[in-house]
Amino acid sequence: MFAVCAPAQAQAQSVAPAITAEGVQFVTAEGQPIVLRGVDVGYQSRYYTRVPDFGANFARIRVLWSKIEPQRNVFDESELTRLDQVVQTMNAQHVAVELDLRGSPTPSWFDPKGFWRVNAAASHAAYRPFVREIVERYDQYPYVIGFGIYNEPHTFTPIGLGTHRLDQTMLHWQASIRNEILNIDPSRLVFFNIRGGNYGIKHADFKAAGFRLKHVVYDWHSFYNGAFGSGFDKANDNWIPGWPQTHNQRSTSYEGTKQNQWLNFDIAWKRTHLIGIPMIVGEWGVRNDDTGRDVYDQQMGAIFAKTGASFARWAIDGSKMGLMKGRDLNDQGQWLAQFIQSQNNGD
Repeated sequence: MFAVCAPAQAQAQSVAPAITAEGVQFVTAEGQPIVLRGVDVGYQSRYYTRVPDFGANFARIRVLWSKIEPQRNVFDESELTRLDQVVQTMNAQHVAVELDLRGSPTPSWFDPKGFWRVNAAASHAAYRPFVREIVERYDQYPYVIGFGIYNEPHTFTPIGLGTHRLDQTMLHWQASIRNEILNIDPSRLVFFNIRGGNYGIKHADFKAAGFRLKHVVYDWHSFYNGAFGSGFDKANDNWIPGWPQTHNQRSTSYEGTKQNQWLNFDIAWKRTHLIGIPMIVGEWGVRNDDTGRDVYDQQMGAIFAKTGASFARWAIDGSKMGLMKGRDLNDQGQWLAQFIQSQNNGD
């Protein structure tokens, strides 16, 4: 069940990715621009084989540190075998994959206290073997195009509202892991959040954090309910009036506007274009029991169609925002499949 060291498969030779980036665009190996349109899915999901049914060319696959490395430097081969199967299926279908590394929750053997700053050296040392295991094992697949550093980094203890200092602390911590990934495979993309799924991009100081921008993609998460302008304060550090009031997860009656959704989206869109890196909306969606879900879909679809932004819809296997009903696509899944098809036909 467990492998103490990297299995033989992990030593397979790296191959060039089928998709990389040039400036703010994703491009194929032949240099042709491509828009990534797809879904989020867990490698343990029974629905992963349905990804192509959406017309998707992209899957953002959640990879859990706590499951993969349940004991320090001991990797669960059964978990990795399940992930192998998902990756191999996507690769055979020519569906691009981001392996979205999730450090939270931490494994039971590691205490998260002081993770980002006080015990940064210890947390780096603990996290790196997991990162190396995944990168070395899966960069043999051309359609594994990159790796997420750490999904939605947050403080592990409640300390109140966000600050630019916290953004910089988390960006600085991630710089080391960004370098680790690219030292192992300099051809893959590295996907990152700054703090949470959407804080901090507006005024992030990448140079001060030691975070180099080559081969990186900014991953913006959008569950905004579109009711309060951009939803953020001027620093893009806090939700106004607060997270519970501004998010679709807490609502069943969407009443947001397209203009407000644009103001929210444009925070990341404008900054990534200014600094010259690609952006992807790696998570977005609305509840299946929301009476205004059709309006939300139309508004977000219009923004994606206008900008040509890449995205992954949350989530094929989620509960309140899932895209399946039994063996069939639910109404949100059907809408997404129709939208992706319409965009693919227009490319």
